[in-house]
Amino acid sequence: MRSLIDTLVRARTRSPQAFAFGLVQTVFFIGVVATVTASVSRPKSGPLRLPVYNNQPLVISPRFDDPRIVTDDQLRTVLDRLQPAFGMRQPKVNYVDHALRFWGLDAKFSHPDVLSGETMRSLLVDDSVFLSAWGEKTKPLLMPTPAGVAVRMQQGNASASHVDHTLASLAEVGTGLDFPVQLREGNTSVESLLKHALSDFNLNQREYEWTTLALALYAPSAEPWVSHEGQQVDFNRLAQRMMRERPSQGVCYGNHRLYTLVILLRVDEGHGILNSRTRQAIMDHLMAVTSQLVSVQSIEGHWDETWARDGRVMEDDSPEARLRSRILATGHALEWWAMAPEELHPPREVMVRAGQWLAREIEAMDQETVLRNYTFLSHAGRALALWRGGLPCQVLKRLAIESETGV
Repeated sequence: MRSLIDTLVRARTRSPQAFAFGLVQTVFFIGVVATVTASVSRPKSGPLRLPVYNNQPLVISPRFDDPRIVTDDQLRTVLDRLQPAFGMRQPKVNYVDHALRFWGLDAKFSHPDVLSGETMRSLLVDDSVFLSAWGEKTKPLLMPTPAGVAVRMQQGNASASHVDHTLASLAEVGTGLDFPVQLREGNTSVESLLKHALSDFNLNQREYEWTTLALALYAPSAEPWVSHEGQQVDFNRLAQRMMRERPSQGVCYGNHRLYTLVILLRVDEGHGILNSRTRQAIMDHLMAVTSQLVSVQSIEGHWDETWARDGRVMEDDSPEARLRSRILATGHALEWWAMAPEELHPPREVMVRAGQWLAREIEAMDQETVLRNYTFLSHAGRALALWRGGLPCQVLKRLAIESETGV
């Protein structure tokens, strides 16, 4: 390129005609180079073929009820501390979608600042409710695209924090694909969120654990589908992608991937979405993680970020950062174990120590600390509820009946 420019400079001084001819040739050359470069760097496109999905998502329930991990009284206290007391004045979207999957749609509270399950879902799928909370100058959370509807992400408190976390939360609480979605541009349904997620999906995106989770619940099939890049995708391939990354390279120390791998195992039990080799690879992978966690559990019962960072020291060793790291690591581990097949569990005393540590720490927290750390705490609270057999409202209802009847 430099030699071409030098030639043009010499031609301009000798002959205007030569300069003009050289200029045309240079522009043509640059155009060819740009076209070739673009064709190399641009992913190959192909015919998009979406999977066949069901209107109602699967419901995957916990199988255990162990009061040693968290007692009745401890769980009542924990859930009281972790009520979604965000109010309707600009509640953080990532708090809302985390709280929705934690509490479920049946959640109802007497205080007006504590959002019900239905209200939280409305904030996520109804732009008129979102506007009433955030004001008309706020960009919409939901944006129409040629393929469907995208959720605005990582653009401040009025946006989601993880790729397709909102969609997966809607799926986990049982939202049908025909459930109404209201945009500023008109009405559609939750199906449009799933269509956009799958149409926009590629195997190199930073996060795909929540996309995979939503897909497993709405489209539990072994049949492959084809991405917009022309790549065949099935749950075997998605599982292998999730297992190839080190925990330290994943969001929340890779625990979102571990949770989704567990759900793939559970869905596979009834729908055969994995081949035998992949299923065994997932079992081996999760068992290795369990063994690692057992080997480094603290005497008190918690873990922190160092379990996933090859023994390196914490990046931030301030008291609040240590607590946040411990809540995150311990809560997430108990959450995926609560849904996992029993053969993937550590010795029960390991989980008892972890659950008791979580319960004591949450009981001692003031409300300001709870709100600052709500997303991490939502996983911890959900984990403790799951270890008692269900989502918070289900467990609290059962405990109330048992208390009244003396059972």
